[in-house]
Amino acid sequence: MLRRSTLLAAGLLLSACSKEDPQAQFPTVDLHGRLVVDQAMTDSRQAQGIQGDYYKRVLNVNGQDMAFADFIKQYCPDTNTRNETCLKAFRIKKIDDVSGATKFLPNGL
Repeated sequence: MLRRSTLLAAGLLLSACSKEDPQAQFPTVDLHGRLVVDQAMTDSRQAQGIQGDYYKRVLNVNGQDMAFADFIKQYCPDTNTRNETCLKAFRIKKIDDVSGATKFLPNGL
């Protein structure tokens, strides 16, 4: 009888703990977005003698334009996430950080 009541109490405690905070609805977004010239970075690079435009990625999230970096900050703050969209976003960010956004991404991104 004591074991049964202990198991029942433990089960009730565990069921109360399993309620997770509801997460905000994650938007469906095309991570490729569109590329726009980052004029400040272009000017900075041209001052260093590097010719050509520097591009940044802009996404359409819920009908509004959002910079790619802002999307990652807002929707993917945890780098240890298992969210597939965030994982792809982190991979794209690594590529874009090298020399600006590019429309040529590896297959699967």
